[in-house]
Amino acid sequence: MTSSPKRISLVLPYYNEAAFILPTLESIAAQDTRDFRLIIVNNRSDDASPAMVERFLAASEIDYTHVEEDTPGVVPALMRGIALASGEFIGFLNADTIYPAHYVAGCLALFDANPTATSVMAIDLYASPASAEGQKRLKRVLFAHSLMPKKCHAGTYAQSWRLDMFRAAGGFDRAIWPYVLEDHEIMVRMMDKGPSVYDATHYCFPSTRRTNSTAVSWNAWEKIAYGVLPARAMPWFFYRHLAGKFASKKMLSEALRNRNWE
Repeated sequence: MTSSPKRISLVLPYYNEAAFILPTLESIAAQDTRDFRLIIVNNRSDDASPAMVERFLAASEIDYTHVEEDTPGVVPALMRGIALASGEFIGFLNADTIYPAHYVAGCLALFDANPTATSVMAIDLYASPASAEGQKRLKRVLFAHSLMPKKCHAGTYAQSWRLDMFRAAGGFDRAIWPYVLEDHEIMVRMMDKGPSVYDATHYCFPSTRRTNSTAVSWNAWEKIAYGVLPARAMPWFFYRHLAGKFASKKMLSEALRNRNWE
């Protein structure tokens, strides 16, 4: 389904997400703006999810493109979506994350209110934003961002970028970074190009299954190092330290397909 040009392209890669993807698509269909194009990338799924996705989208009012990427791994799937993106901005979604109805409109409004910003980042919540737990999480992330404005405090599923600047920096690319934690590595290349924006009204709700992903992530000491090292040390930390460790442990982006962290 195609229509007039949209301000933002939303890239949603998926692999065997039959148990999760329909609620995600329902949340996208419920957005209170239609100024987006959904680029949804099937990364060699062998379950029912591709048929589910196509049935839902064909019956929806979403402007979408549904394509396949045969190279396994989230980064190749993201690269496929990036190549098809158009408009001023690009945002990334996960197939197991719920996006509130104001998500896309809020993202565009935050870019408009912050013309020098390279990115708008959503805060991941696991409870209602009005609850004590939700308020605590919002304040924690906003405080972390105030202390470490050049570090990343949002996963790929919560990131939106100015498309021309994102592409100019190389975007997500296996030739640059083939490992997990692509959501943090991209900030190393973007941190000096302009600020990232976080706001208490801009959030999403990821599945809690991703909180148990230590098998394909950094360890506790590396997380601490990421927090305490200055921004100028990030190129060394990623390209000299983490890259070597991740290569030796085979922590490539396709490792997420194993899902031994679920």
